[in-house]
Amino acid sequence: MKRIFLTTILGLGLSMSAFGAASILEIKHSITDDNVIAPESFETQTRLLEENFYLKNFVVPGTDTGVSQTASPKVYEERLTKLPTEIELPYNSIVGKFIDMYLTRRRTLVADMLALHNYYGRVFVEELLKEGMPTELQYLPVIESAINPNAVSRAGAVGLWQFMPATAQGLGMEVNSLVDERRDPRSSSRNAARYLKQLYGIYGDWSLAIAAYNCGPGNVNKAIRRCGGEGKKDFWEIYNYLPQETRGYVPAFIAANYVMNYSGNHGITPTVVKRQLTTDTIVVNKYVHFNQIAAVLNIPVDEIRMLNPQFRKDIIPGDYRPYTLTLPTQQCLSYVMSEKRILEYDADLYARRTNVEPGETVAPVIANDNGAANMANASQQTANADGNNEIAQAPLTERMVKKTHVVTRGENIRDIARQYGVSATDIKRWNQLRRGKVKEGDKLIIEVYEKVAPDNVKIVAAPEVAQVSPETLKNESSSAAAQQPKSTAAASRSTSAKAQQTQTAAAKKAAAKPATTTHKVKSGESLDKLAKKYGTTVAAIQSANGMKSNDTKIQIGQTLKIPAKGAAVKKSTSAKKKTSTKKKSRRRRK
Repeated sequence: MKRIFLTTILGLGLSMSAFGAASILEIKHSITDDNVIAPESFETQTRLLEENFYLKNFVVPGTDTGVSQTASPKVYEERLTKLPTEIELPYNSIVGKFIDMYLTRRRTLVADMLALHNYYGRVFVEELLKEGMPTELQYLPVIESAINPNAVSRAGAVGLWQFMPATAQGLGMEVNSLVDERRDPRSSSRNAARYLKQLYGIYGDWSLAIAAYNCGPGNVNKAIRRCGGEGKKDFWEIYNYLPQETRGYVPAFIAANYVMNYSGNHGITPTVVKRQLTTDTIVVNKYVHFNQIAAVLNIPVDEIRMLNPQFRKDIIPGDYRPYTLTLPTQQCLSYVMSEKRILEYDADLYARRTNVEPGETVAPVIANDNGAANMANASQQTANADGNNEIAQAPLTERMVKKTHVVTRGENIRDIARQYGVSATDIKRWNQLRRGKVKEGDKLIIEVYEKVAPDNVKIVAAPEVAQVSPETLKNESSSAAAQQPKSTAAASRSTSAKAQQTQTAAAKKAAAKPATTTHKVKSGESLDKLAKKYGTTVAAIQSANGMKSNDTKIQIGQTLKIPAKGAAVKKSTSAKKKTSTKKKSRRRRK
């Protein structure tokens, strides 16, 4: 193929020797190559990409309308010419192949990328404009990562702009066990714009700068030397001397510009934003875990991850240096107001040992549920969005509820399981399904746990005593007396004194007996942690559940009665016997 190309070029040069050198424009438009390697982003699995929190919760991706999928080369060329771009976007058969690939086999991928571009595209454009760069470079992440901030290539490049570790660190980006700024949309876009600006300063040609972004300046310089020297300043002129993957890189970039601008002309409908996501940032200078933020601010952990992909382990090491945290705009003030509560929430679980002696008891392993508990609140993204206040906490109980789900068109067991936060295996077991296949109209039984607030519980800003007041009982008894028939009024007056005594006794008894609640044990919890959480003592919890003083083991899924703050601890029989024995021995001594 290379020989055919060189023969074509030599023949072109000889035939035009009488009129001057062959025009580079002719080479750009006539070049062909059957051995082009598509960028790795073409291999992106759309099923995995569709798990992105933004795609699932904020947009309705584009769909097919049945319009003709591809167009003629002439149409492609005319439409590319009309795009208002600074970078030259010529058409040839290689560009056409990439356009056709996007519009046929990768149509679903294009729809997903259009949806993701609604959020990330504005970040790209802002950073490019700051550096005075052409805005058409915003489509470079389309061929680099399919606009996936967590994309990792076979070679180890990471993020939207696919930086290698050495390149990222050379640009001043942080890459360590907890933080990888290659995944940060803002930081990586800013550094990509600066890096592209440097490459353009070297070559003075955007196609060569884009090629160098893919394979490195060393490979581009080598191709220029092999092609005939420093006078060669065009990608298409040195095309055959570039690495095989880079040859398809610039054509794929041109194709990406085409499909992202003309997708509607090929039956892929524009993405619809069903819920606008506006964000802001705050500076965090404390060591904090995403689960702590999610629990106090009532934000799904997956949403925090989507907004802050640079934190690899859901941990912000703010005690090392200040870091920027991105949150929904209405939640930034909530974080500032609630930071103390966030840091104190399950602090023992997420604390790191600063000093340890050999032979010490190892601290329990932190159980990370990957936000499963918080995903139950995904439908109510921000419960305190309007007032930006700290969320009041109230003791809650759980109950199992059986729901009936009617299968809709296109649904499968996995989709339904994900919707209700249960496993596909459980759904098959509950409904006695052997193969696990369902069809439209099937009715499935789904068992889910719902949190239910106890009756007459007063919700306060922190977990304190929640009980029925004597005044409530008095008011209820008064209203009941007012509803009595007139014929029994005299009898009621004759027993009013006794009724008042009974009511007073009942009120005193209710006041003396604090309300209790129930708690279902989760991974990583202990009696000591539960006692701190509910403001009671380990002994009180043991007493309420008939446990011995030396019995501290609890199991995941176990339901415990949690006494209110200040509840009396019942003495065990053995304790009473010991006390009586001590009294007898004292009497004998006397």
